[in-house]
Amino acid sequence: MEIIAVSLHRPQAGAIARALDVLKAGGVVAYPTDTAYGLAVDATNEEAIGKIFVLKKRAQKPLPVLVDSKKMVHRYATVDDRAAKYLAKYWPGSVTFVLPCRQILPASLTVGLQTLAMRMADVPIAKAIVRGLGKPITCTSANLSGAGVLYSGQEVVRHFQKFAMQPDLVLDAGDIPENPPTTIVDLSVTPPVILRQGIVHVPLRFPASPRTSRKARK
Repeated sequence: MEIIAVSLHRPQAGAIARALDVLKAGGVVAYPTDTAYGLAVDATNEEAIGKIFVLKKRAQKPLPVLVDSKKMVHRYATVDDRAAKYLAKYWPGSVTFVLPCRQILPASLTVGLQTLAMRMADVPIAKAIVRGLGKPITCTSANLSGAGVLYSGQEVVRHFQKFAMQPDLVLDAGDIPENPPTTIVDLSVTPPVILRQGIVHVPLRFPASPRTSRKARK
């Protein structure tokens, strides 16, 4: 388990480059997000995705991913007008949206479901990694399944060091704020559904514009 100290807000180019090398080789990187430390693999690499389930000792469940742009979202998911409004309002930030998935990602990522949980994180390290890779990365929490979330790089190291299966690289940004988890909103159904209420309150209906309201009254 390689450990590299990194600045949370001004990540060093060398640290990001090393993380990209690990991801491109099919490895696992533990990194800080805006809610907790997470585990990243290349979300298009089926073998790497399998490592996440082994590492976390987790039954196969869909894995959320981070993206860096609307262009990347459209590459892997279907975004209608309603979804586009939500993305524009709440991204980047601590809201994960479930969208209809285009079938160009490994089935192990979505466990065969027709949907994909996506987020655009508001933290420089995550943004730099996704941008550099040019593909989504996973953002599942950096812990064993059922264990508490971790808020420091050293906690991640201690958590996994006693196991044979470990992250290949830990980007250690020290302690990060203990923020509540992301809010998860399912936009693949009508009306939308809150699957988990987190740090951000998301209304399930956008108010009608004044022009629309006047027409509706006629």
